[in-house]
Amino acid sequence: MPTFAAIDIGSNSCRLKIATVQMHRLKTLHEDREVTRLGESVFQTGVISPEAMAATIRALKRFHKAVQLHVADKVRVVATSAMRDARNAAAFTEWVKATTGWSVEVISGLEEGRLIHLGVVTHEVGARGRSLLIDLGGGSCEVTLSDGGRIKTMVSMPLGAVRLQEEFLRTDPPSKEDVARLKQFIDRELKRAEKKLGTPRVGLVIATSGTASALAEASGHVRKGRVVKKTLAKNGWSASGL
Repeated sequence: MPTFAAIDIGSNSCRLKIATVQMHRLKTLHEDREVTRLGESVFQTGVISPEAMAATIRALKRFHKAVQLHVADKVRVVATSAMRDARNAAAFTEWVKATTGWSVEVISGLEEGRLIHLGVVTHEVGARGRSLLIDLGGGSCEVTLSDGGRIKTMVSMPLGAVRLQEEFLRTDPPSKEDVARLKQFIDRELKRAEKKLGTPRVGLVIATSGTASALAEASGHVRKGRVVKKTLAKNGWSASGL
């Protein structure tokens, strides 16, 4: 059976997945992920820093060994928002080519959304109905309206987590002025997206990416904390007394 490898060079992290086709379905053989923050320097200065390049190359070297070990028949390497914006993207792709032999394909936000949609509708049965897909990456956010497993409308916005942090939240805690500027920017981009997407009625909303997973996990911890506090209060105890 053929074996495929996919590498995603994102603005926050690099990901590898190696899979084989068995009974007309993909079976994952190996996965890897490394946070390299490639977009951190890009969203500050417009170029990829030497440090971010080196960190990403180290991760790609490890991925390359895994791809060779599994004897992948075909490898696709794509890069997204940070590489779309970086003025020195060509120099980085040449470094990747010299190190691994791979050609990096810098894809558009719409192609990024198409690939995400394809992955979701393939593995999530509920997404084959009328659904809204939201992928919140490091450099961009793709929102896709899907119906019957087909893309109806899609919009790509510069609302990635790393981009927003680097452009608006450079102090910890951020100032009220910076937070206000951030909210204004997000509101403007969402209004632009609404003009294209409208206000569709959907049966399911699916959020993807590491940021979405982190928010879901944090939300779960917050809910658990509330349950614990309510239980303590019901029994006449206080959380501070533990």
